[in-house]
Amino acid sequence: MGRNNINRYVRTQLGQSTVEYILLFAVVISLLTFVFQSKAYTDLFGDEGKFTSVFKRELQYSYRHGLPGNKRFERPNYNSGRHDSYNGRFFGAKDPYP
Repeated sequence: MGRNNINRYVRTQLGQSTVEYILLFAVVISLLTFVFQSKAYTDLFGDEGKFTSVFKRELQYSYRHGLPGNKRFERPNYNSGRHDSYNGRFFGAKDPYP
């Protein structure tokens, strides 16, 4: 193979790897877009998805009461002598609840 043939081969291959990476990037983006917009994904992780609603309930409960749980919000009955916020993880009463 002469010097002239090698130079011609190199010139024709120039930029091929860049084109391949661009095409690979386009395929990956297309697949990710397809997955993130699918019904199965939005049913699980969407605004009202199964995972999202459970996670949101647990965060709200632990923030409100200072202890782990996942019950939906209910207005506490302070006259009953027992409610979830009384003896939490970060605070507790010195005297028993009246």
